[in-house]
Amino acid sequence: MTGYGRGEFTLEDGATYRVEARSLNHRYIDVNIRMPDRFLPLEMRIRETIKNRFKRGSFAVYINSTSAGQAPIGVNLDVARRYLECAEELKEKLGVKGDATVEVLFRIRDIFSQKEEVDVEKDWQAMEEALLEALDGIEEMRRREGEFLKKGIEEGLSSIERLANSIEELAPESVRSFRERIREEIERLVSEKVDEARIATEVAIYSERVNINEEITRLKSHIKQMRGYLELEEPIGRKLDFLCQELLREANTIASKSQDVEIVQKTVDIKGELEKIREQVQNIE
Repeated sequence: MTGYGRGEFTLEDGATYRVEARSLNHRYIDVNIRMPDRFLPLEMRIRETIKNRFKRGSFAVYINSTSAGQAPIGVNLDVARRYLECAEELKEKLGVKGDATVEVLFRIRDIFSQKEEVDVEKDWQAMEEALLEALDGIEEMRRREGEFLKKGIEEGLSSIERLANSIEELAPESVRSFRERIREEIERLVSEKVDEARIATEVAIYSERVNINEEITRLKSHIKQMRGYLELEEPIGRKLDFLCQELLREANTIASKSQDVEIVQKTVDIKGELEKIREQVQNIE
């Protein structure tokens, strides 16, 4: 499911940072984080906070500075001296002209560094609230999306249920039609009186072979389970995905057993509804 949230926090040195979090659809949970090196010791805490809150989704967390702090700048004189020595060596051995000025040295990042005194616990105390605020924003957006998806799934289940009821009504008629067909076929092939006992036997064998009562019962049971899961306040995505597979299994079995064209067409319609439901289920945590 998709979502976005943001929060801000300020450290003791006055530096302020923004936490932005985004989530996209994903079958499992995946977390990617981009942040200043200062906060690298907090990476596992950020991951654990997200995984304790969500079970599915691809999350991207960005932590960026919105103002400069007061950390002093340090100069590594040994490194600067070495750069100057190398410059003189190049001039001497390669005949390169020019001078290494202060402006040139300012472009060399290795020479300068911020002397930060990092307190990991204090950084986390400041960051955690902003992170939770960002995750709250994601959760709210996902909740609204979930309500929309729930409505779509419920409509699909109702459609499948209507088709299942229709198949259940057609099944006995399929057996009656078979009885008439076999009678007509026997009468066409033989001129003597039709053996009613033989017809009854053939019809009984056919009825057993095409009996779909169990499949219809299980199909309706799965629909009832899915509706129950949709009312829960917990992650249900994987459970719904499993039930979609079971519904598809029952629909395929009904189609393979039935000799009735209309029943087979209705199983095709059921599978079409199931495909739409499965696409929606992939977005549910």
